[in-house]
Amino acid sequence: MTSLFQALLVALITWYVATAMPMFLRWSFYFGGPLVGGLINGIIFGDIAYGMQVGANIQMAYLGMVAVGGSLPSEMAIAGYLGTALTMIVKLPPEAALTVAIPLGGLGLLSKNAIMSLNAIWVHKADNYAKEGNIFGIRLMNLYGSQIIPFFTYFIPTFIAVYFGSQALDALLAYVPESFIQALKVTGGLIPALGIGMLVSYLWKRELIPYLLIGFFMAAYLKVDIMFIAIIGGCLSALYVFNSSKKGGSISG
Repeated sequence: MTSLFQALLVALITWYVATAMPMFLRWSFYFGGPLVGGLINGIIFGDIAYGMQVGANIQMAYLGMVAVGGSLPSEMAIAGYLGTALTMIVKLPPEAALTVAIPLGGLGLLSKNAIMSLNAIWVHKADNYAKEGNIFGIRLMNLYGSQIIPFFTYFIPTFIAVYFGSQALDALLAYVPESFIQALKVTGGLIPALGIGMLVSYLWKRELIPYLLIGFFMAAYLKVDIMFIAIIGGCLSALYVFNSSKKGGSISG
C-alpha cells in the first residue's frame, strides 16, 4: 500500500517538474523526462533499478517528441512521473509501463490546456500592476499566482491517483488474466519503435548514417553493453563537432 508521504511526494514532484521548475533544469538537465522520473520514483519507492527500467521504457516513446508551435502531443511530466509511480505501485512489468503512461500523458494535456487558458487571469492582473508600477505585484502574479491553477490540475489529481488509486488498481489486476498482461508487454514493446523512428527521421543525414550503423551493428553483433555504446557515441559526436568547427562547415548538414 502506498503511504501518505509517498503519495504527497510524488504529487509534489510531478507538479513542480510540470510547471514550477526552471526551464534550464527541466530540459537542459532533463528533469522533465521520464528517465529521470524513473530514477526519482525508484528512490521514493525503494527500488531504483525497477524505477529506472520503467522510466527508460516510457522514455523510448518520447525520444523524438518535439513541441511544434507550443503544441505538445503528450504531457511528459504526467506520463513520466505519475505513469512510473502507478506502474511501480502495481508492480507491472517495465515493458507494460507504456500502456499506463501513454494514456496518462494524453489526459495530462487537459491539465496543460487548462493552465494555458486559465492562467491568463494572472497575466491580466500583472498587467494592471505594471500600469501602477507595482513591481512586487508583478512578481507575485508571475511566481505564485501562476501556480494556483497548476496545483489543482497537477498536484491534486496525482495525489488522488497515487494514494487512492493504488488499491483500486491492485484489486483490478487481481482479476486481469496473465495473457492480458503479456499482451500489454507486447504492445508496449511496439511503441518505442515509433519513438526511435521519429528520432531517426531527424537524424537521417548522409554524414550521420555511418555513426547510426556503427551503433546498430555493435549492439546486434558484438553484444556489447549499451553504456559502452553510449560512451563511444558521445566520443564520436564530440569528434564530429570539433572537426566540423575546424573546417568551418555546418554541423546540421
